[in-house]
Amino acid sequence: MKQISYVLKEDVPLAAETEILVIGAGPGGLCAAVTAARRGRQVALAEHYGSPGGMANVGEISPFMPNHCSGECLDRPLYPEWLNRMRAYRSLPAIANRHSEWDGRTVSRYGAMLAAEDMLLEAGVKLHYHHTFFDLRKEDGSITDVIFHGKSGLRAIRAKIVIDATGDGDVAARAGCRFEFGNSEGYCQPMTLCFKLCNVDKNRMPPRQEITALYLKAKEAGRIDCPREDVLWFDDFDSDVIHFNTTRVVKHNPLDAEDLSDAEIIARRQLRAFLKFLREEVPGFERAELHSVAARIGVRESRRILGKAFIGIREFETRAKFPDGIARVNYPIDIHNPSGSGTDLRHLSEDEYYEIPYGCIVPPGVANLLIAGRGISVDHALHSSMRVMPPVCSIGQAAGMAASMAVERGCAPEELIGEKVREALREFGANI
Repeated sequence: MKQISYVLKEDVPLAAETEILVIGAGPGGLCAAVTAARRGRQVALAEHYGSPGGMANVGEISPFMPNHCSGECLDRPLYPEWLNRMRAYRSLPAIANRHSEWDGRTVSRYGAMLAAEDMLLEAGVKLHYHHTFFDLRKEDGSITDVIFHGKSGLRAIRAKIVIDATGDGDVAARAGCRFEFGNSEGYCQPMTLCFKLCNVDKNRMPPRQEITALYLKAKEAGRIDCPREDVLWFDDFDSDVIHFNTTRVVKHNPLDAEDLSDAEIIARRQLRAFLKFLREEVPGFERAELHSVAARIGVRESRRILGKAFIGIREFETRAKFPDGIARVNYPIDIHNPSGSGTDLRHLSEDEYYEIPYGCIVPPGVANLLIAGRGISVDHALHSSMRVMPPVCSIGQAAGMAASMAVERGCAPEELIGEKVREALREFGANI
């Protein structure tokens, strides 16, 4: 790629000073910010979009995948609180901490957004929307200021502790943290653009296997160009709405702007083909209309920031437990083929789980940085298990708890004893 010579040199206004700065308002950032603020800390949250909720909002992720053990929610207390607040916006009854197959998993993107903002504002978190991470300043191994770009130009926020909840580990990477990316071939799990159709006659829909059979026939005939092996769909609240999580874009780098742009185009091309196929070939979809389309493509995997601890497929297979475990996960290994068709699914039994140790969210080399979200210190396989929203909420809780404890003690997060973080999380209501 050709390059131009350009040097940016300007004074950047200091927009805010805070004890804890969270960057990214997805499930991890939401729970990190709320946890720290409820412990009495001064918290600012910067978000690229104009609203919180992450992929539950802009990604149109309608079903949240389950993370339960023996019927009990593993991600208390903030994850079920968020769900219940979502349900209140639809006049639905609150859910318990016990689990039934679909109870509490189907969500509204608008409910997810409003409920997240309710929790943040009530906790006293200062929200900075339309703030896109741009750069940072470091002194003596710590981040002093984080610089954002927005409609006002460049603005800086100064903080004692910084929590990277970008999902992609953008802040950590810029700060010089080591990371892994993708599988052994350098490919991440595929990206998916979710969409919903309405005016669907569900009473006339064929069984899943028959829809997939029709889809495979259409693929073979060249009417659909999508590497996914089946049609993945979920029921929605409304009687005539179906959620589709079935587009698949492979071998594209979610950290490359051109690749990401191309992925959006490919995914919408697949969406158009699916809509035509469903209307013309699948009973019940003859009058189907677009209900909603995600504002951006969903990214399953990108950077995984290396921390003081590292776990992988072995810990999944051995159901590993740790004295400083900060989250428990029952969700299966769920690797969507990074190169094409097929999905690698490996389940735990309903009464089994593994734990994520505190060190997985603590990157060495940057004294005041924590990771909250999918990009923690795990291998490619285990990442496919812990990346879904419920455990990400627990990881965010842990990051917020550690940040608040570090501020209270006047120390770096890596100086905290992980067992003490676990104890504090238990007192907060965590299921660990």
